[in-house]
Amino acid sequence: MKGIFDLTTADGMFRKLSVEFERFKTDSNDTYQAFNFFVTAEHIPDWLDEKYLRKQEPLLRICSHIANGAKHFVVNRHSAVIVTEKVKYAEDGYFAEDYVEEPLIIQLSESEAQAIGKKSIRALDLAELIVDYWSLKFPDISID
Repeated sequence: MKGIFDLTTADGMFRKLSVEFERFKTDSNDTYQAFNFFVTAEHIPDWLDEKYLRKQEPLLRICSHIANGAKHFVVNRHSAVIVTEKVKYAEDGYFAEDYVEEPLIIQLSESEAQAIGKKSIRALDLAELIVDYWSLKFPDISID
């Protein structure tokens, strides 16, 4: 039997990615949600038996490097991502204990920056681009 429990198709994996994306949107600074999203997205090419997409598509190459780098505790072990960081800042003149922005930022290599037109990108923005990419491959599945 392929899959795990009732997650047995590439369509199901895309639905799982959609759920992970919705969870990530509720707290875009949550490292756990980012990890879950990128690891799920990393495996869709496997479920489609189209592993070559990771090398052809810049978004999937970046995603793969994040997911595999996180798995091995060294995100920059591949060439697409220089570093991932959780940036802490607050607006000048304003600080309250319950208000500190900590966006998850991905610094890209020069070649990947050229490919997507940005040197760095918020993790949630990258996640949205990845969902948009996969939405074209799974047009019959609506994501809400």
